[in-house]
Amino acid sequence: MTDLSRKIAVMTGTRADYGLLRPLITELEAASQGTNPAVELQLIVTGTHLSQEHGHTIEEILRDGFKPAAEVSIWAGEGTKNLLGEDGSQSLTAGVETGEAVAKFSLILDHLKPDLVVVLGDRLEAFAMATAATILLIPVAHIHGGELTLGAMDDSLRHSITKLSYLHFTTTDEHRARVLQLGEAPERVFNFGAPVLDAMQSLHYLSREELEHKFGIRFGAKNILMTFHPAAFDVAPSSFMIDELLAAMEASTTSDGKHVQLIITGTNNDIGSDYVREAIATFAAAHPDHVSFVESFGQLGYLSVMREVDVVTGNSSSTVLEAPIFGVPSVLIGNRQEGRPMGAGVIKVDGLAEGMFGRNQILAALQTALTPEFKAAAAAAQSPFGEAGFAKKATAELTKHVLPNPPKKTFKDIA
Repeated sequence: MTDLSRKIAVMTGTRADYGLLRPLITELEAASQGTNPAVELQLIVTGTHLSQEHGHTIEEILRDGFKPAAEVSIWAGEGTKNLLGEDGSQSLTAGVETGEAVAKFSLILDHLKPDLVVVLGDRLEAFAMATAATILLIPVAHIHGGELTLGAMDDSLRHSITKLSYLHFTTTDEHRARVLQLGEAPERVFNFGAPVLDAMQSLHYLSREELEHKFGIRFGAKNILMTFHPAAFDVAPSSFMIDELLAAMEASTTSDGKHVQLIITGTNNDIGSDYVREAIATFAAAHPDHVSFVESFGQLGYLSVMREVDVVTGNSSSTVLEAPIFGVPSVLIGNRQEGRPMGAGVIKVDGLAEGMFGRNQILAALQTALTPEFKAAAAAAQSPFGEAGFAKKATAELTKHVLPNPPKKTFKDIA
């Protein structure tokens, strides 16, 4: 590397954000090659990528040919267990481990000395990294700012990360307007569309036969794909929601009364995930004939499965982002994604009134989504997330945007 190369650190903490970041990482890696590279890429791998329980998805990163500059274990450390004992709550554990993550990220950033740190989304590891970088006077570039997820603590974390960041890459004009509303200067806020569009355009999708062989899943005449994550601020407790969702999925049938094939993916490590994980495992074990469980498909596998199913359900962002882009109907449970743009192919089940949220309402939504009429309407609906091209545009800004030292910024009043 030359002294003129800009050191850009990119943090990935989950299988989900890596799938979105991979095209950008690929572009930055390409910019780091040659005799006069513009970039020195520093890939920081952390979070559930390093967890065996969550699929040890760092292996996917290594298979893609990327060499991490650092691997940072931040969740479920022995130090935290010793501090809290066996009775420590998940909220308290998350709070303590997030504090520890800030310390660990600070040490890594001090060692790597990047000129810029890239984070995506609204999770605790992104918040911890943005906090560490800000304290060390390193500019932060934030992807997916300005969005709303009113049913989750992530909503507050996302806007906090916005205020800790210097550069902003949003996915719609509405999201850009919210970042501006938070006092960020227009010349530092860019709407380059959704990163996932780059990934979806470049993947060579697997066929049903390849998916069945690789992951051991089964497809039937009708198929539902489910991903559910606990959310602290949701309409109902996660334990209630996952029980009702699984009951509704079990009751879903085809027109001739046969079971719909159910494909379920693993949950993340958010507060409440232990119960959700156990409920899914018990459900899958009780119905081996029509339930397939895969902890982590990876992006290629997950999107390939999504293309083949009839309905996507749960409360993952994929119900409102990837599914509508594919034209696949989705049934969104609860209000974890409340505030995000919703396409015409999304059915929401989030009623607050007594009797308006439960297995019967979810089942009715699933049965509607399985009809040919609704599937045709979902396929015809337009996605609000722009066009592919995020990675190239973002790389240009990351490599060329003038960065002050320190990254001081002023609050830009809308008035």
